[in-house]
Amino acid sequence: MSNRFFKPFEGEKYKEGINGKKILVLGASFYCNWDGNDGRNKCEFFNECTNPIIRDSSKFDDICPSYKQSKQKLSEEPLNAVSENYRAYQVFANFIQRYVKDKEENVWERMAFTNYLQFFSPTLATKKEYLSKRDFEAFCETLNELQPDIVIVWGVAIIDEVRENNPYIVDFKKLPETEWYVCHIKMPGVNHEIALVSCFHPSSIKYWYNNLDILEKYMNEVLCTKAENYHN
Repeated sequence: MSNRFFKPFEGEKYKEGINGKKILVLGASFYCNWDGNDGRNKCEFFNECTNPIIRDSSKFDDICPSYKQSKQKLSEEPLNAVSENYRAYQVFANFIQRYVKDKEENVWERMAFTNYLQFFSPTLATKKEYLSKRDFEAFCETLNELQPDIVIVWGVAIIDEVRENNPYIVDFKKLPETEWYVCHIKMPGVNHEIALVSCFHPSSIKYWYNNLDILEKYMNEVLCTKAENYHN
């Protein structure tokens, strides 16, 4: 039985990748803002769907009032998030654009995306107490399914779970050599080491841009190529 609720977005050219490398982008969580605090009517399912003790939104996959209107499922949110092209996704895509030849191409079509938390969070911030063993097992399922060469983790909310507490990391002690940006996963069921790249969340504009040169340095290494023809 799968531990995963959210179906990862997989771009049409994901297997082709960027410079031949398959890239999975991992965010922290999706959250629901239908709590009634902004003057809208509170969703009747909010308390249960976003309950951080139950940690299960699957019951509402087909009946969420907000998603049902657009004939979408909660579990397909990774696709919705990329399609909506929110600011964080735009900022990240602008960075990745430097690694593809066609500067007009939608680079998300060359990547996969999902979030770590496997239910809808009741808050914008992903709190430690929301995380569970299920999330890590779902992450492992996704690695086995998508077989990425590179996983790029956004922000610090889940970094302990995918790096410090991950038994499949093979070179944790060498992280200081890459300024804590790169380590590697040897995952059962995946016949190659996966480079795990940690970066600041692209929605944290100050930290993102202040550290962009460092991220580019290590992306150049894991992609075995240098950025070309990039203009801010």
